[in-house]
Amino acid sequence: MCPRQNYSELFFLIKQVDLQLTQVFENKLDISVTRYEMLLHLLSATVMTQTQLQQKMRINQAAITRHVKILEDKGLAIRARNPKNNREVLVQISSAGKTLLTRCDEKKHVIIEQLFDHYSEEQMALFKAFLTDVNERSTTLLNDHTI
Repeated sequence: MCPRQNYSELFFLIKQVDLQLTQVFENKLDISVTRYEMLLHLLSATVMTQTQLQQKMRINQAAITRHVKILEDKGLAIRARNPKNNREVLVQISSAGKTLLTRCDEKKHVIIEQLFDHYSEEQMALFKAFLTDVNERSTTLLNDHTI
């Protein structure tokens, strides 16, 4: 174990890396990570309600509405009221959205290679295990209402 003072440094380093990777992704692919992930969810389903997409993304109602509207304005998604339930909004990926994902996947592959190619399989496995454990622990903390 490392000294406790280094925990804080590590915490903020993880946050800094997250921000930096988000900026690299958005700068190189011309789409936010959130909207990219939304398009991936829409690609895996023929159509879904905006509420279902919100639950998959784990973001609030205002954020999902804003992101879906931006995707729709850019022609990347199609949004319509459910004819069977007028209170529901149905969302699906457009052909332009599918094309964008294909283009992004090619660029994303290059970015990932440049980021991770010089690490050994053992280093990557350890890194993945570390991040997975931190993610699980943070989920536990999030659900712990005694703190």
